[in-house]
Amino acid sequence: MPAGPQICGARFLITSTGALYILDVQKEDELFNYRCMTRHRYTSETRQSNSARLFVPAPAILDGFEKREVMASHRVELPCKASGHPAPKYRWLKNNRPLESDSRFRQSVTGLLIERAQPSDTGSYVCEVWNSYGNAEVIGRLTVKEPLKVVVSPRKVKGSVGSQVSLTCSVTGSDEYELSWYRNGDKINTGANVRMNGINKENLVMDGMAKSDGGVYQCFARKAKMSAQDFVQVILEDGTPKILSAFSEKVVGPNEFVSLTCHVKGTPQPAVTWTLDDDVIMKDSRHRIGHSITAEGNVVSYLNISHTQVRDSGVYRCTCNNSAGTVSYQARINVRGPADIRPMKNLTAIAGRDMYIHCHVIGYPYYSIKWFKNSNLLPFNDRQRAFENNGTLKLLNVQKELDEGEYSCHVLVQPQLFKNQSVHVTVKVPPFIQPFEFPRYSIGHRVFVPCVVRSGDLPISITWEKDGKPINASLGVTIDNIDFTSSMRISNLQRVHNGTYTCIAQNDAAVVKYQSQLIVRVPPRFKVQPQDQDGIYGAGVPQFQPIALNSGFRVQLLGNGSLLIKHVLEEDAGYYLCKVSNDVGADVSKSMYLNVKSKKQYYTDIHDDRFDGSLSSS
Repeated sequence: MPAGPQICGARFLITSTGALYILDVQKEDELFNYRCMTRHRYTSETRQSNSARLFVPAPAILDGFEKREVMASHRVELPCKASGHPAPKYRWLKNNRPLESDSRFRQSVTGLLIERAQPSDTGSYVCEVWNSYGNAEVIGRLTVKEPLKVVVSPRKVKGSVGSQVSLTCSVTGSDEYELSWYRNGDKINTGANVRMNGINKENLVMDGMAKSDGGVYQCFARKAKMSAQDFVQVILEDGTPKILSAFSEKVVGPNEFVSLTCHVKGTPQPAVTWTLDDDVIMKDSRHRIGHSITAEGNVVSYLNISHTQVRDSGVYRCTCNNSAGTVSYQARINVRGPADIRPMKNLTAIAGRDMYIHCHVIGYPYYSIKWFKNSNLLPFNDRQRAFENNGTLKLLNVQKELDEGEYSCHVLVQPQLFKNQSVHVTVKVPPFIQPFEFPRYSIGHRVFVPCVVRSGDLPISITWEKDGKPINASLGVTIDNIDFTSSMRISNLQRVHNGTYTCIAQNDAAVVKYQSQLIVRVPPRFKVQPQDQDGIYGAGVPQFQPIALNSGFRVQLLGNGSLLIKHVLEEDAGYYLCKVSNDVGADVSKSMYLNVKSKKQYYTDIHDDRFDGSLSSS
C-alpha cells in the first residue's frame, strides 16, 4: 500500500492503513460491491478480500401510533420517532393539511406534544419523516373526548298523587350515548302509565302518579367508559282519600230520622258512594244523599234516612274514591224490631283464592250468628274464619272438593228461637296451561307447537296472540282447536314469524296466559359484497378506525368482517376470498382481486383520492 492517502475520485479516499472513506454518501453508492486488494511490495503477490455492500441509512420509524384518545383539557403525546443518517427532519399534518401553528403544540424528542387538548384537535394526523436518502411516515388518529354532562329539569318537582309528572334529561359532551332512567335506584321501564319520548328517551312522562312513585329520579348517560348522571327529588303530596270523621254504630227506634256523614279529603276531590249490606243505596222518598265542600276543599257526604224501618238495619258503608286510591268506612245501624236474615244469593268462588260469605241480619236485638256446613259448626279447619259480631265467614285458598256446597247462617233472635238462611257456593277452577317452548328453528322449517290446558273447568276457549296482538292472517299461521288443546302450525317459517307468541285460555273462572319466544335462525348472506380494489403501493388508510382483532399487525380483520391492509405492498396483490358461516344453512363466499399500483400509476389512472385500502364484507 502507498505510504500516504490516495484520492480515487472526488468523493473516495483510501488511507495509508487501507481504510476507504466515502464523502457525501449518495443513494447510488448502494449499487456497488466493494473489495479490498493488496499487493506484496517484494513478491508482488496480490490478494483480494470478500465483497461488501454499503447500505445508505434512510429514515426508519422507531415509534409511532395508530390512535390516541384523551379527555378534553388533558395533555397528550402523539409518538413519532425515527432513526437515520443524516438525522431526519419531521413535519406534521392534520387532516391532510400542514399543522397550523399553535402555542399548545410542541415537537418533542419523541413526538408531538399537545397541551390542554380541545375537541377541535380531533382528526387524522400524519408525521412525515425524511432525509436525503428517503422518507417514512406515521399515520394515526387523535380523538379528544369531552366529559359527559347531564342535567335533569325541572330542578324541583311537587305534585299530587294521581297527577302527571314530566322530566327532561339534557346531555352534552357527545351526540351518541345510551340513556336510562332510575327511580330510587331501580330502573324505569315503559308501561301503561310510563312513556319515554325523544331520540335517546330523554323525556320521561308518567301519568297517574301513585304515592310510591315519589322519590329520587336519576338520569344516567353512558358512552364507552364514560358516564354521567343527574337527579331530582319528586315530592308527591298524599292525595289518597282519608276519612277525617264518620258516623258510628247506633241503635234507633222505628220511624226515627237518621243522618250519616263521612268527612273525607283527597286530591283530586273524591267521589263518595253509599251501600247497605253491599247493595248500593238509591235515592227515594225516604233516602236523601248529598255532599258539601268545606273551605279547606274537603268533601262532607251525607245520607239522610227518614221514618226508619226494620229493613233499614244493616251495615252501612261510605266508599271514597279518586285516581289516587280508595278508602271506605263502615258501621252497623240497628233499627229495633223483629230480627231476621236478608235473603242470600248463591255465590261462585275461584279455586285458589279467598272468598267472603256475608250473613246480613236486620232488626234488633239478636243474640248470636253461627255458620254451618253439612250440619257441622264452622270453623272446623284452619282455612275457615267465622266473625260472629258481623256475620261474615271467610274461606282461605278455596278448594273445589272441600269447599263447594251448601252453607247455612243461623241467627239466635230470641232465646230458643233461631232464624236461618242458606247459600250455595260453586267453586270454579281456572285454566292451567302446560308450559311449552319453541325449539331451535331455521328459516324454511315447519313448526308445530301445542298449547295444552292441563286443568280447569270446561268449557275452555283458547286463542293465540303474537307480540300482544291477534295473529294476522297474512302470516300464514294455522290454529287448530280441539277440546282443551290448541295447536299452532307454520308450514314455511320466515323472518316475519319472529316474535313472542301467547296462548290464552279462558273459562268462567279466569283468563290465563302463557307465552314463549320464537326465534327464526337465518343463514348468512352478504349485505355488502367484496369488490375488486386498486391499492397504492406503500399507502396507508388513515380514515379507518378499526377495532382490530390482531391490532399491531399490518393486516387486520375488523369486527364487521372487513379486511384492512395498511401500507400496501406489491406482494399483497392477488385473489382474496371472503367466507361467512354460522350454524344455519350453507356457507357463503365471494372472491375478489386486489391490484397493487404505484402512486404514479394510480394517480394517472384515477385522479382522485377515493382509495380506502380495505376489502369489505358483512
